[in-house]
Amino acid sequence: MTTRAAPRTQISEPTEARRIAATFQSYRDFVDAALFDPEWGYYSTGQVRFGEGGHYDTFPIALSPMFGRMVVQYAFRVWRRAGEPRAFEVCELGAGNGQLCLDALLWLDERARRDRAWRRFAAHARYRIVERSPALIARQRAQLGPLARRVTWTRADLAQRPARGTPFAGHGVVIANEVLDCLAHHQVVRQADGSPGVVFVIPEVATDADFDAHNVTLVPGVGGVCNAVAPADLGTVVRDERWHDHLSFREVTLPVQMVPELHLFLWWHYPEFFAPRHRIKPYFACPGIETMVVNTARLYRHPVVLWIDYGDGRDFHLTAPVSQRVFAGPPRSGASVYDAPGADDITFMVDFSVVAAAAQRAGLRVAFYGGQGELARRSGVRFDADTEALILRHRMLQWLLAVVGVGPERAWRHTSLTWTKGQGRGGRLRADVRRAIGEFTGRYGTDFRLMLLR
Repeated sequence: MTTRAAPRTQISEPTEARRIAATFQSYRDFVDAALFDPEWGYYSTGQVRFGEGGHYDTFPIALSPMFGRMVVQYAFRVWRRAGEPRAFEVCELGAGNGQLCLDALLWLDERARRDRAWRRFAAHARYRIVERSPALIARQRAQLGPLARRVTWTRADLAQRPARGTPFAGHGVVIANEVLDCLAHHQVVRQADGSPGVVFVIPEVATDADFDAHNVTLVPGVGGVCNAVAPADLGTVVRDERWHDHLSFREVTLPVQMVPELHLFLWWHYPEFFAPRHRIKPYFACPGIETMVVNTARLYRHPVVLWIDYGDGRDFHLTAPVSQRVFAGPPRSGASVYDAPGADDITFMVDFSVVAAAAQRAGLRVAFYGGQGELARRSGVRFDADTEALILRHRMLQWLLAVVGVGPERAWRHTSLTWTKGQGRGGRLRADVRRAIGEFTGRYGTDFRLMLLR
């Protein structure tokens, strides 16, 4: 699919602005639909591909099985410091393909066979996954196989509302790896009078479509667009390839007051946007981060929360180019959110200053903020030559299983890796493992951060 975005226009006339806000999606709602719409969203349809040969890698996959071991060993230490409570959970938010959960449970069993304290921990600890997408829950169950019986799934969108049945236990360690970055963000821009405006998206189809369009509702004459597609029918247009050469998107700017939740968010976190003559660069605002952090703090009476994501603080988000703060498609592809909605992943750099402020409001404190390699130190895991060899063997085993047709992700992994003399023993696979370890431990530059909340 190739689509395009027309130049942005500003709508300041109150009646027209209200009509657009009532009829079309904000930039935030458009992105959320492209990711999670039940009929055509990227995650909801289950077309997302994890790992080699897929759309992207995550550290739980790239460092498997060590990432899962780090999480469960850190949880064990938290459990011991808390006095070995009888009700204790490891809770993963947005578990992807289930690899972290799989590695954590296998390591828990391995340690319990050899250590009495770990046997007590295994007897009291439970694993829970909080997931929004039913398609990903099915993927996680397939990945876990028989171990799925030991996992409790809670379907919830913590960026919108609390999970039912909370608190789940007295004590819990929550791990959220690359969760905040896939929350849809509003796009805030400067209006002609200097005040902040919020971007809305109007899908538009050309009038020269030469096929039957009776199943698509068009909204004429709104926001300067002749043939706007009603949001309820956008999925029909996106899924039908015949529309793709006729589809474009127009961004329009409305007064930020049209989205009260966003208006309050900006007054709380970025009041300078409302100062006279303040120069506003495009800012991607996510009130859902606040909601998710607060709702996560309610999951347990005594929570410890690990947020791992790529992001930075307020100075970065106020000055960095847009291309460094929002991404679509495969890494470094330079794709736009409008190029392939529903077929591409869309992610945002996380504003960790918002996370910290929300944590304080929820009664938590920031115990650590910095490189994600701190998880290795706090869990007692060392990355040495033996660790590299273990990760390499594990990645090679996954590849071999995919080659012979085993596993839920065999369809794309079996053609994704090569062993070549030119790249030395182990070829590209060994180089990938070393790069992943270097990025995680901080030897190479990375935008990934860990924020630990207690």
